[in-house]
Amino acid sequence: MTDGRGRRIVALVLTHNAPQSLARCLSAIAAQTERPQGIVVVDNASNPPVLVTLLPPGGAPTQVLRSATNLGPAGGWAIALREFLSSDFSHAWVMDDDIVPEPECLATLWAAADEDPARAFVVPASIQPDGTVGRWGSWCGFMIAREIVEKVGLPREELFWWAEDTEYCHWRIPQAGFKRRLIEEAVVHHDAIRQGGEMPTWKYYYESRNMLYYHLHIMHKVGRFPRNFSKLVGRAVFRQSRGRLRCLVVIARGLFDGAFGRLGIRYPVTSLREHDLASARPLAGVGPDATAPDKS
Repeated sequence: MTDGRGRRIVALVLTHNAPQSLARCLSAIAAQTERPQGIVVVDNASNPPVLVTLLPPGGAPTQVLRSATNLGPAGGWAIALREFLSSDFSHAWVMDDDIVPEPECLATLWAAADEDPARAFVVPASIQPDGTVGRWGSWCGFMIAREIVEKVGLPREELFWWAEDTEYCHWRIPQAGFKRRLIEEAVVHHDAIRQGGEMPTWKYYYESRNMLYYHLHIMHKVGRFPRNFSKLVGRAVFRQSRGRLRCLVVIARGLFDGAFGRLGIRYPVTSLREHDLASARPLAGVGPDATAPDKS
């Protein structure tokens, strides 16, 4: 999508072991009433690898960047936004592979960004699997201007998983003077295709570590740490059917590393895979059989 002032947008999609969800996401991008000028898919060590020749048409030139190692959302989004900065695109539309934007989403975000395009950081409403509506600036389809990424830099790769979006979208960008604007009329659906069931042990480590690190070394205040930490411990004790003690030990290890700023990939990670999307809710105009509007 471009206009007389030369604004151009690229859709950035981060994926890991989710071919069905990725195809659904790209089909939703192709079904937009206003399409991006390009698409970059960052393959975070999927097995098998993502091949551009096997992807559904996204309605724009598409490339795949592959990381041989799973770098988590922090590292994956660092790759994506680094590629954005090396391109000639003026804006990036940022989403995980389990995000399904409604057909008017990009056009609505684009219209909102037009008020101050060089400083645009606009966020859609994100409908969750249980029907609740998320209103946050995570990797759920926000649009961001090049100027912002140039000023604030890339996500912190060493965080790996958990709080990397909070540090980037809710702390660093606002601290640099850029306002995050929620656009209620722009809507995406978050299918959360890797969630459900018991939480793997490694997530307890990274959540406790990064939660404490964020409050102690970045915010320098307690904030909501006690409440969020209590929820994490409660999850380990009351929702895990086995390995409760192991989860508590891992949480303690995460707290130790977070307190001393020991970041990076320090705990072994097991790969996650998407759930079967056969029972996922149907969305009008979105999916493998969706027909993209003719923009020729």
